[in-house]
Amino acid sequence: MRIFQVIEGTSNAAVTGSNTWYRNLHEPLLDLGHDAVLYSLTEGRRAMQRNDARARGVFSQRLVETFRREHGQRPFDLFFSYFMDGMVEPAAIDLIRKSGVPTCNFSCNNAHQFDLVDELSPHFDYNLHSERDVGDKFRAIGATPLWWPMASNPKYWKPQDVVPSVPVSFVGANVALRARYCGYLLENGIDLHAYGPGWQWGTTSRWRGIAKRAKLLLLSGLGRTAESRRRASGNLADHDYRRGLALRFPANVHPPVSDEELTALYSRSQISLGFLEVYDHNDPTRAVVQHLHLREFEAPMSGALYCTGYMDELAEMFEPDKEVVVYRNQYEMLDKVRFFLAHPGAAGAIRAAGRRRALQEHTYHHRFQQLFAALNLEPAGTNDRGRVAVKYEG
Repeated sequence: MRIFQVIEGTSNAAVTGSNTWYRNLHEPLLDLGHDAVLYSLTEGRRAMQRNDARARGVFSQRLVETFRREHGQRPFDLFFSYFMDGMVEPAAIDLIRKSGVPTCNFSCNNAHQFDLVDELSPHFDYNLHSERDVGDKFRAIGATPLWWPMASNPKYWKPQDVVPSVPVSFVGANVALRARYCGYLLENGIDLHAYGPGWQWGTTSRWRGIAKRAKLLLLSGLGRTAESRRRASGNLADHDYRRGLALRFPANVHPPVSDEELTALYSRSQISLGFLEVYDHNDPTRAVVQHLHLREFEAPMSGALYCTGYMDELAEMFEPDKEVVVYRNQYEMLDKVRFFLAHPGAAGAIRAAGRRRALQEHTYHHRFQQLFAALNLEPAGTNDRGRVAVKYEG
């Protein structure tokens, strides 16, 4: 098949050189033998971040022109993108749909950030959502949802021949309840190491933190509305806890790691932690909701002993306490961490079982084959084998 694909490499701008989405969403198409024309959405992201209507218009026009030119030379079978509101003009998607090529837009974090895609979604034929239970959000705005769970690429996420030197690790931004979970383990004597944005409190971050705290303190008392004051107070409490944690355990908090360092860290760690909780709309005064992340698939694929929160959706993907370790509260988390640190044999059995399940069912190669079947497109791997992808910088 021939696929026009608009994605960006990184899943986290704070990680220099990250190519997570390129490795997950583009390379598997090439491995399956498809002709994937890659168009970078970097300029679209910049337009969104700057709220620059002119830049968004330029990006949209170039996107449509490139699609039409390539489609005229050889027709596409699918348009696949990873857009958020503000990156591209909805009218550009409408023009692409007029070609008759099915259009799919992938998005994640819809459990708590659906507002990032609610404007664009009705303009696509299909909206691929990574969380199982968010389909009604799309249907409510007249969009067509299709559950497309996250997965991993075994070419990169695999066990490494390294010495397990880290008892317990977590990799990810310091948001929502993560600091409190980590703090609970550290306060109970677990040698946990957290890596990612927002964990350290160095010289630069200290001054920024002081300025942020002053702003939150001001808003919590003088905000225009009761809601804004509550939100500022919640953020202030989170800010103070995270700062205190970094100052109490400076040797256990670390900066972000590269893609390669993360893969090695899964093998270097006796236990790799995950946290499913997020704040609705990233607001600490709103409900706490759960959703799966890439690490729920990357860690087992990498042969990690992965310990994360329980939810029914996760139990569809991996058998709890047989392929991944699950907990329902901080007390159970602490008990299971202590148990598996003391019983490496039991840990090894779960590592092996989790990797087997990930390889059998949760690769992005499988996901694309399932997607093509759901869209009644030509089965994967029957056309264009060996072609070299064309890349465009947006």
